[in-house]
Amino acid sequence: MRILRTVLCALVMLSGVVPAWSGVHLWRVKEIFSNADGTVQFIELATCCGSTTENSLATRQVTSLSNSFVISSNVSGSTLNKHLLLATADFAALPGAPTPDYIIPAQFFSTASDTITFAIYDSLIFSTGMLPADGSTSLNKDPDDTSDTTFTAVNSPTNYSGQTGSVAAVSGAPAVPDGEGGTTPVTASPLSADAATLEISFDATSCMNAADHHIIYGDQSGLPAAPGGTFTPLGGECGIGGAAPYTWSGVPGVDTPGDLLWFILVATDDAVIEGSWGTDSSGGERQGPGNSGASGICALVKTLDNACGNQ
Repeated sequence: MRILRTVLCALVMLSGVVPAWSGVHLWRVKEIFSNADGTVQFIELATCCGSTTENSLATRQVTSLSNSFVISSNVSGSTLNKHLLLATADFAALPGAPTPDYIIPAQFFSTASDTITFAIYDSLIFSTGMLPADGSTSLNKDPDDTSDTTFTAVNSPTNYSGQTGSVAAVSGAPAVPDGEGGTTPVTASPLSADAATLEISFDATSCMNAADHHIIYGDQSGLPAAPGGTFTPLGGECGIGGAAPYTWSGVPGVDTPGDLLWFILVATDDAVIEGSWGTDSSGGERQGPGNSGASGICALVKTLDNACGNQ
């Protein structure tokens, strides 16, 4: 009897160091997404197995092979079919992005190969070539599939409140084609006698990844004095979309008789980045007054990445 009591006591003592499986262990790494340079990334966790009480997330870590993030608080309510979204700040700024539950640093995980782990309970492992980097497709795993089989699909990030969406995250906005290489250049045709309404035609198909387009315009005083100088716009027709032709109504007049109105059509890959303005007669990139040569009117910065044509 003394031996039995000793064994029972030892079992009770050992039970105190067994991991607390209830309340957190049924979260799975469901979906991961990254653009080519790792600035736009998200990791989505989801509950499996019909679980309703997986609330104890505080202090649990989500890790890659080189970074870790500590979840700061528990969640409330039933966790049945719930999701948790961890994403970078650049992801949160994209049109159509659901609000992340937590912000993680850019390049949180490698775009080549990595292991994404939630606490000690689940991982998603990918090797070279498995993670898409086309700005649209994500790597997924069914939380209820114990085989951990991965598959690709159009990204569908979902946060804890159930807000979901899909994002486009390319690495750079293209320029508008200039007619070279079989593309069609930009043209403007008056639709009214006073040219207050113009039809702007442009090639919307040759250069990929243009989520939207802007028209930047100015008068003669805003032209640079010499090649390489800065254009000073008067304003912009922002967010005209990706379908051509575009009817530009209310085209502004000029201040002085005989003066002229110039405009530049630029592409954008999201709400803050403009593509190339094309080159001037000296072969240099046309520059606006904003950050990195942007307009400062329709977008915050300009990138010359993915410049497939000029306007």
